[in-house]
Amino acid sequence: MTDLLSREARARQPLVWLMIGSNAGETGQLRVLGQALGWPCIEKSIAVPSLAPAIGETWPDLVISFGKGLRAAAKVVAHSDRRTRLVHLGRPRWVRLDAIDLIIPMPQDRLPPAANVLPIRMSFNDRIGALDAVPADLSSGGWQDLPRPWSVVLVGGATRHFRFDEDDARELGTLASQHAQAGGGSLLVTTSPRTGASTAQAVRSALQAPHFFFYEYRRDDDANPLPVWLQRADDLIVTGDSASMLAEAWRTGRPVQVLPLAGHSTPTRRGLSRLQRRCPKALYAFLLKRGIVAAPVDLASWIDERVAEGDFSVLGQRDENRRQSLRADDDLARAVTRIRSLLGQ
Repeated sequence: MTDLLSREARARQPLVWLMIGSNAGETGQLRVLGQALGWPCIEKSIAVPSLAPAIGETWPDLVISFGKGLRAAAKVVAHSDRRTRLVHLGRPRWVRLDAIDLIIPMPQDRLPPAANVLPIRMSFNDRIGALDAVPADLSSGGWQDLPRPWSVVLVGGATRHFRFDEDDARELGTLASQHAQAGGGSLLVTTSPRTGASTAQAVRSALQAPHFFFYEYRRDDDANPLPVWLQRADDLIVTGDSASMLAEAWRTGRPVQVLPLAGHSTPTRRGLSRLQRRCPKALYAFLLKRGIVAAPVDLASWIDERVAEGDFSVLGQRDENRRQSLRADDDLARAVTRIRSLLGQ
């Protein structure tokens, strides 16, 4: 994305502002959607106290936000005399739901159906594993000589919703090893930014497959083999702590097995759960529509839905009658169509 957009380009197509915060995952999905729209996009940091057009700029035709960027996006809409349309990814908070032109909740978000809500099955990923997105110099490392099939293991980490401790890590290593041994293949294991050192060591110590390659994630590492692995994997094993990581694996078109993780209780989660249980339905719906409470997140239920529909299988559970889902990956295309219709395109 670039801020250097000619006036001619802006005159031909709607102008889009992407509200950029500190969350890299959210930023990535905003950029994917902006690129898919094919319109001139300007990235605006939500950390800037006053969001206004630069000299020579006009207010945008469309502003797209994610997470904490929603309040900044709503201010842009207000200052533009409401000429700007607003699209939000994820769970709205502190803004009335009917003030948002289109809400695209993440798959794990349990937002009630509404005319301005577009559900998606998988989050928007970049094209890290696409054929033309893989650098040619990432084919070295010694793993290429390991026997096939290659099972790529994506190791996540603990989140505010899920526990992922050393016991879970050892279970992952054991079950992944059994899977590789049953097929006579190899494991290509990579950790992620959330994987702690002790968790990574627990996974490594539990690996019993005769052939494996273990990569520990390093930020900005040009030698990260994951892009190549996603392209060449025969199947994938993913921990159930990240909808984005699961979607990335699913988009390879190879079979995906997930290791479900147990949720852990926090005071905030317990409080929200009590509110939802005890609050009259009409009052809770009012609070939700006003943006006073955010819709709940239920990643475990989303994983169960995807397993039931054949997108994933559960690691360690054999189902001889299971067929891999062949449903089209049309979430991004549907989002683009809805947004274009908002602007009369």
